[in-house]
Amino acid sequence: MPQADDKPALYTVEGGVLSLSGLALQEFLRAVLARGLPFRFGARGASMDPFIRDGDVVTIVPGNARRPRLGDVVACCHPREGHLVVHRVIGTVPHGVVVKGDANEVLDGVVAVGDVLGVVSSVRREGHRVVIGTGPERWLLGHLSRLGVLRLMVMRARALAHRVNATLGRTGSARGGDTRG
Repeated sequence: MPQADDKPALYTVEGGVLSLSGLALQEFLRAVLARGLPFRFGARGASMDPFIRDGDVVTIVPGNARRPRLGDVVACCHPREGHLVVHRVIGTVPHGVVVKGDANEVLDGVVAVGDVLGVVSSVRREGHRVVIGTGPERWLLGHLSRLGVLRLMVMRARALAHRVNATLGRTGSARGGDTRG
């Protein structure tokens, strides 16, 4: 018989953080959104860089039965690989949406509308809200990403920032000292 002070280890983690990944994260996200609640988690990877960076806190809300639109950033299962991704809608087809990571060269493919788990409502980086990427400009970003131009623009902006910082004698890049890519 469990003691009164026993905590279910599966759901309770010291510090209020539950570490999930893979299928467990996907199923937990699905269950929370099905109840109409927002779901917040730390993003991993660089596929949406610079708009969502590794470690940013992303909030996903239920799609409220509306079809995702061009430029929306959605949480869904990767159409070929099956893992959870948070990527931008770059097009629509009659039975679904086409998604792609902003920093990726190759699109993910078509996701059936029913397989879109939710939509990104906010992104926080180091405690501050990220305002570019999920607001009204998402439509333009969706077009630029579909054309393959967004990734090139970001790469050129980073190279320029790196040159400016080097000229001014600063180390690192405009990304707060991160010298990757």
